[in-house]
Amino acid sequence: MSKSKKIRITFCGQNATDVTGSCTHIQTEHNQILIECGLYQSCSPAIDDYKVNSEKLPYKPKEITYIFALHNHIDHIGKLPLLYKKGCQAKIIAPINSKGIAEILLRDCAHINGKDSESFSRISGKDYKPLFTDEDVDTCLSYWCEFPFDEKIELDENVTFNLSHSGHILNSSQLELWLKNKNTTKKIAYTSDIGNISIPKYYAQELTKIKKCDLLIAESTYCGEKSHFDFNRRDKEMIKIKDTIESVCIEKGGRILFPVFANDRCQNILTCIYDIFGNDPHFNIPVLVDSPMAVKICQEYKRILDGEDAKKIQSVLSWNNLVLVSDYATSKVYQDSNEPLIILSASGMMQAGRSVNWATNLLPNANNFIMFCGFAPEESLAGRIKNDKIKSLKIGKKTVNNKCGICSLKSFSSHIQREDMLEYYSGVNAEKIALVHGDFKDKCEFANDLQEVIGEKDKTTKVIVINKDMEVLL
Repeated sequence: MSKSKKIRITFCGQNATDVTGSCTHIQTEHNQILIECGLYQSCSPAIDDYKVNSEKLPYKPKEITYIFALHNHIDHIGKLPLLYKKGCQAKIIAPINSKGIAEILLRDCAHINGKDSESFSRISGKDYKPLFTDEDVDTCLSYWCEFPFDEKIELDENVTFNLSHSGHILNSSQLELWLKNKNTTKKIAYTSDIGNISIPKYYAQELTKIKKCDLLIAESTYCGEKSHFDFNRRDKEMIKIKDTIESVCIEKGGRILFPVFANDRCQNILTCIYDIFGNDPHFNIPVLVDSPMAVKICQEYKRILDGEDAKKIQSVLSWNNLVLVSDYATSKVYQDSNEPLIILSASGMMQAGRSVNWATNLLPNANNFIMFCGFAPEESLAGRIKNDKIKSLKIGKKTVNNKCGICSLKSFSSHIQREDMLEYYSGVNAEKIALVHGDFKDKCEFANDLQEVIGEKDKTTKVIVINKDMEVLL
């Protein structure tokens, strides 16, 4: 436990200076706590990410008493089974109805890193061990405890918390954490990832803004995006989706690929397409969800949603045009066919998954189309396809001509936009605001702007630009 009279917060995750690999370590007189523990996921070769994720942990898993797992993305929860492999016995505090999707993601992750370690061993002649196995996922999930939103809960006499909606994805949460230490109580608030509050979103609950804390740990993913945000962009892009499907699939007999993330992005894009064409009796183009993980998560949405969201997802998943594809043999049949199709396939940045197979298939034909739905780094396959200067691409062992049509849909970002960050964070009554989960250079510039807005509101909050392994004391 911390020997200091103050609470020690260490920003030990890669998200200290990047947008991935979330982990924050808190030490008090009585407890050691982790806020999230995610895998580092980049567009570098898989071996590079493996090495980062295999680095020695800056804390002892056996000494952790509580872990907060605030939403189901692998860069926020993907390292949890590794902790339990190393002897962790901490209770995992998570939002209600989160365990089912977490299990789908973590088992898929165990499978992938098992395959990766076999590949690394074969290529190098060295013995690479998986980061964790399915058995470690079992152990991890046995400590998973779900809690409701908007209810102040005491874990022990020194730790109390509240989960509030972040608006990022289904059942994603912010954290308010009250910690007793040396006869004082401090409140730490953590936004985790916040949704894009400027655009309506399916299935994610509306953001609840935190009002007061001693320390606010705040995401800053898009803090560098200064362009004016178009509040009518979603309506315009729904028209763009409709026009493109009619042009490509109906008029030209071509096929459209939406590279998506299996959790949230897939279900949102699928629901958009349903809202456009679901009531058109003449629309007969098959809509494929071609991803085993996405199919499982769609079914989990159906199980856990309630109210109007439950009715909506039930209608979407009952649509006659929808084809849920889990096995690769069926996927290959559709890839080899010539019929017009709409395909939603993972992954969103096309670094792995069946979207890579579909890209190989669709790119050489100018009648086909790829509709990207969010940010992709230049070095990713999605980023290279978007680059109109690149006329052919190496995908696996094949060289493929880059001829099909493309566009990028901007309104499907699941992250809060810059102007909304400034408004939200400057409105929190806090002693300190620590910026994480963003590019370091962008954070420095954003911090100056945020500090200026805070000053205009006659507040004295100090904005801190977090660097790797930086410590903050409360």
